[in-house]
Amino acid sequence: MATNNDTMMQVYAGSFNDASEVQFLLENEGIESFIENGLMGTIAPWQVSAGGVAPVKVMISDKDMERAIELLKDFQE
Repeated sequence: MATNNDTMMQVYAGSFNDASEVQFLLENEGIESFIENGLMGTIAPWQVSAGGVAPVKVMISDKDMERAIELLKDFQE
């Protein structure tokens, strides 16, 4: 569980649909996450990301980063 002392880190950046799948995968494994720029990344991606590339981000606590990277290796392949 994330606390006020945790540093939030980006574990994934891409489209809203892919970010939603990543969030679902992480939360099924007990890793809390949230989507950043979900709405603006869909409506006007060029305003939240240079050139509109990978505008939606999935953020997690730094404590869960190692485990999340292992889970996402399979997703990205």
